[in-house]
Amino acid sequence: MFQNEVTLLKKENKKQSSKLGENDEKTINNIMKSINIFKVNSYDAQVIHRDLIGMAQDAELRDSDLEEAIGRDIKEFTEEIVKNSIGPSRIEIVLSFLIKACGYFLILFIALSYGAYGSLSWKADPIIMVYYIAVVLVSFIVEGLITPLFNLEKGIKRIIPSLISLFMFVMLTMIISLVYSKQNAVNINAGRIIAVSAALYFLSTCLNVQNIHRLAKEKKNCIKDLIDRFE
Repeated sequence: MFQNEVTLLKKENKKQSSKLGENDEKTINNIMKSINIFKVNSYDAQVIHRDLIGMAQDAELRDSDLEEAIGRDIKEFTEEIVKNSIGPSRIEIVLSFLIKACGYFLILFIALSYGAYGSLSWKADPIIMVYYIAVVLVSFIVEGLITPLFNLEKGIKRIIPSLISLFMFVMLTMIISLVYSKQNAVNINAGRIIAVSAALYFLSTCLNVQNIHRLAKEKKNCIKDLIDRFE
């Protein structure tokens, strides 16, 4: 039901990547991890992935590899790829957050209902909902925006996103712990939250598929000019 141009490209790219040498596969993976939906929409990202595989295959025919074919700093090359793309899709960013948030709430409240409370209803301070939303938001930003910025860095710089994520999580937990009060507790209807989360997850996923169809119609080979340079 949710199959689209991106999932088809991912499947084919995975198949072709498995045929590449270890160094080329690692180089491509590092480049792709540095490209996020805040800079390049997911459809263009898969087109980029496909074209990088093509570059690696061409280089292999010349007894070379992708890194040598690029002939420059990988970080600089990646930045140029991003500049040559049509950019991010704001709709996709919003839908991706909704999908992540709804999936998180769905799993979390099912786990709390059957694991912690043994019921679909319990009492808690409403501020805890702010905490859950904040955790999802921080996670989304760190994973989608901050982590890719440091993926091509070396040494200790690579762990900066993890440190930022840990720091934000600890700070959020401390703040909520200070303001949380049992006296403000109200009834939390987990069953309703689970149902709404499931419905919004399904709706957001369907809308995202439609958005990908739209992006595919505006197809553009994001690194065609870069590939031509090495032919």
